[in-house]
Amino acid sequence: MTPSGEELLAIARLYWGADEIYRFRQEPSPEDLRFKALWKEKRKEFGRWVHLIHEIRAALPNFDVWDYTPPGANPSFGVLVYPPQEEILHRPQLTWTVCGYLSILAPVYNVHCVRREFLGKHLRISKVFLGLAPLELRGIAKLIAERIEANYGATAL
Repeated sequence: MTPSGEELLAIARLYWGADEIYRFRQEPSPEDLRFKALWKEKRKEFGRWVHLIHEIRAALPNFDVWDYTPPGANPSFGVLVYPPQEEILHRPQLTWTVCGYLSILAPVYNVHCVRREFLGKHLRISKVFLGLAPLELRGIAKLIAERIEANYGATAL
């Protein structure tokens, strides 16, 4: 069952203080210490996450599938899936990424898509699709969601 918004906010407050007492201090806040301890514990499960990434990679052999889990920065395990694309010279290139994140704070996850437009090597526009994935990416998003639900019992936000 997905936690309510109030429950998720209460969980987040355990790891991010509402006040700014520690903002300019050298020592970490109690919330920072709690967050570091949680990541230390969750890193023990990283092998399980890598196994999930291998499952996704096996199901999508022509795609680039990568781990995106920066401990300490985000409170989640992450996977990035890059569909194959062709390059057309002298025209803007659209690239897509399907992103899946499993929270370490609560049994919830999110899958969203990012579209980038490049002209040569210069990024022109970037847009995040938080709702329903574009039609051509729904199968990928569904696969990621199903694997996270099956392996972790998490529910979508």
